[in-house]
Amino acid sequence: MKRLAVAALAFAACCPTPPRAPATPIVTRPPPVEPPPVEPPAPPAVPWDAAGIDWSAPPPADPEVAFAPPVPTEFRLANGARVLVVENHRLPLVSVRITIASAGARGDGARAGLAALTADLLDEGAGTRSALELPEELERLGASLTIGAGADATELTLDTLAATLAPSLALTADVVMRPRLTAADFARIKAERLADLALRVDQPTAIARLVFNRVVFGAHPYAPPIEGEAATVGALQLADVTRFFRASYGPAAATIVVVGDVTVADLRRQLEATLGGWRGKAVVPKRAPAPVAAAPTVAFIDRPGAPQSVVAIGRLGPDAADPQQAAHEIVNTALGGSFASRLNTALREEKGYTYGVGSTFIRNQWAGAWRVFSQIRTDVTTAAIKDALAIIAATAAAPLPPDELAKTKALITRGLPQAFETNAGIASAYAGLALDGRPLTYYRDLPAALAAVTGVDAQRAAAAAWHDLTIVVVGDWAAVGADLATLGLPIARYDADGHPRP
Repeated sequence: MKRLAVAALAFAACCPTPPRAPATPIVTRPPPVEPPPVEPPAPPAVPWDAAGIDWSAPPPADPEVAFAPPVPTEFRLANGARVLVVENHRLPLVSVRITIASAGARGDGARAGLAALTADLLDEGAGTRSALELPEELERLGASLTIGAGADATELTLDTLAATLAPSLALTADVVMRPRLTAADFARIKAERLADLALRVDQPTAIARLVFNRVVFGAHPYAPPIEGEAATVGALQLADVTRFFRASYGPAAATIVVVGDVTVADLRRQLEATLGGWRGKAVVPKRAPAPVAAAPTVAFIDRPGAPQSVVAIGRLGPDAADPQQAAHEIVNTALGGSFASRLNTALREEKGYTYGVGSTFIRNQWAGAWRVFSQIRTDVTTAAIKDALAIIAATAAAPLPPDELAKTKALITRGLPQAFETNAGIASAYAGLALDGRPLTYYRDLPAALAAVTGVDAQRAAAAAWHDLTIVVVGDWAAVGADLATLGLPIARYDADGHPRP
């Protein structure tokens, strides 16, 4: 350590530290002076109760916009099938609806459920594909296909991409022309249907609709449930389905509606290549005699302990050819066909008897009905029915006031574009027109037909349609039976399948 200190002193002596350069002076600049903020001018003083929008009067309505629905292009395939086409190139999508007027449940006869079971079997394997392979191929194509029977027809729905329309139509052709109808698929689908029917006893809304049809249509083919009942479906055999398919499925009774990103020329070529080979002479059922109106009655189905009653009120009504359809639709919309209707305002908004009540005309090809439907608290079942009957009678007794008439017409007219928002909606609208035999300009002409209806016209239509009403109640007899007797109508008891019981 001592030697290190001596060496350091010797180095300092021989190598002095060089002088440092003078330090550069640091110049500081003052920060820029920002101008003072400019205060916005104060708003003029406005009394607190006069600020904002004047809600004492509703804002003016925008000018009415005319809606011009499309009119389909029509042609027929070489085999006689009718084709309706609406080109819509906004999206690369296509919707197809095929209605077969000879394959509805009205052709079941004594075998209720046959048409529905046949329709359910058609897409359970077709052509070369099994019940598992067919949906897999549809999924690969980005397509959806369903088929089901109604009262007047069976309808097949196909929604697909424009790019896969041709192979999707080929699969559709297999379903309507070459269903496999195997014994194994029949046994499985029949078992599923019977299981569904066994659950109906716990579905009061389904029971109410079923019993309503039984009572109102009587012995008419529209009376039995479309899906059948356990006894009729249980007796069906595969041979019944095969015979019904061969007799009821054919191009002469079919209407094919196509809407979407297609051209008429291309579609005609694709349909001829796929469904053009469809053959067979479908036997269209002969129109049944008109049903006989039932005497007014209360049809009751007991559900002990039910917290609410399902109620249907109605009678026979006009069929699909209804010449007073515009007037009927106006007065029905005012009565129960909208949220702000008379029935819903009184029974839901004012009295709280129900979450909702509505009315509708059911127009089938051979006969029709009109029906009010609701689910009502058990403790006010009879009171609600009496109020509904009073509102119906008042509507049938006096013309609609001018303001209510104008509001109802506007509601129907302005709601018309909603049916044409999608390809599927347009296709379904025109499939229904074709089935009912109405002109293809129906939707274009509807606003003018509605505008021509007067308040007196609507009242007369209601008076002709709403009398001698039948009432169906599914509820707790112990809780409501005594009160229902005050309606002054005979009471008949029914089971869940709509058959009279002691």
